[in-house]
Amino acid sequence: MRQDLVDRADALTREKIAPRAARYDREGKNPVESWADLQREGYLACAVPAAYGGMGLDMATYIGVIRVIARGCASTAMTLHMHSTVMRFIDALATDAQKRRYYPEVVERGKMFGSWGSEPAVSLSRTFTMETVIRAADDGWLVDGVKHFCTMALGASYYMVWCALDGSGDMANALLLALVPAESPGISTDGMWDTLGMRATFSPSVTLSGVRIAKDATLGKPGSATSVGVVEGFALGYAAVYVGIAEAAFEFTSDYVKKRVVKPENIPVAHDPAVQRQIGDLEARLDVARLLLHDSASRWEGADVAQRGHLANRAKYLATEIGLHVTSQALQIAGGRGAYKDYPVERAFRDLRTASLMPPTMDRMVEGMGKIALGLGGGMFQFGAQRTAGPKTG
Repeated sequence: MRQDLVDRADALTREKIAPRAARYDREGKNPVESWADLQREGYLACAVPAAYGGMGLDMATYIGVIRVIARGCASTAMTLHMHSTVMRFIDALATDAQKRRYYPEVVERGKMFGSWGSEPAVSLSRTFTMETVIRAADDGWLVDGVKHFCTMALGASYYMVWCALDGSGDMANALLLALVPAESPGISTDGMWDTLGMRATFSPSVTLSGVRIAKDATLGKPGSATSVGVVEGFALGYAAVYVGIAEAAFEFTSDYVKKRVVKPENIPVAHDPAVQRQIGDLEARLDVARLLLHDSASRWEGADVAQRGHLANRAKYLATEIGLHVTSQALQIAGGRGAYKDYPVERAFRDLRTASLMPPTMDRMVEGMGKIALGLGGGMFQFGAQRTAGPKTG
């Protein structure tokens, strides 16, 4: 693990990214200034291999970076994680020519890549069945479908769209990732994104109608996206975001009780044994989440696909459980003033509650963990038996 790079990201976050977080949350807009800061420091290319000019971070260092950024702005951390996971898919599936085409867009020009998988009728915790269809057309492809929770819409320069190859039957052989330029004709959005938390991830629904892309704009062979051990990294990164959010709430509340004095006592409420017990409990829980997150990330490179699914499941499960508890209790300890928008503990509570809805669900995670414990195998996700036909164009 490169602790120096984690520390540098932490300093950047405290100095520049965190002070903007409340404004981006209030406005519900993409954190473009924070992306620019990350680009200047090289972090937009943290998952780009060194051979192509990026940082090429190992998973432990990468997770450390995401975690400290999430302490200051959960939305910035989440969008960086989405973008970085696309970089990992390019590394695992793209040809050298594709890497030489797309990586400079990030390294040299600071472009962001979004990942759009969610759909109205699809639960990614249950299956990877996609209704968005990609079909061969002339010398390229046509993409048709509707995507929900399209992170970085109107902000990223490319969108990695999860599609089903028309006529391929079951999703195990049909799933195909398409890199769609943001300016492509046929992309439209209602722009609706007014949510409880994670507001600056700006993730409205998007419709793709006869969107034409080049023949070389797809990654790998149909069905290969889930066999390279990258998709499991989504959940591990989510866990890092959750832990970072919880750490921020804990840090605020711990500092707050040291300063808060309630009459008739003339000493801070931190001297109250009840408060001390509550703080001690939260710190111990956070230690568990941090240790398990670090252990999973440290073992990542040496793990196969099934093992990565297990490592991600356990990290996300504990980070969710502990994160929800810590942010809720931190708000409770702060009391009524903690509900004011001026205080970051309120935003941490909302962001954690919203971010923890991301797949896989709690039930799916513990089911997968139980199968491993019982020697029954099983991965993080499963495929639907048959793809539903997507919309057609005239």
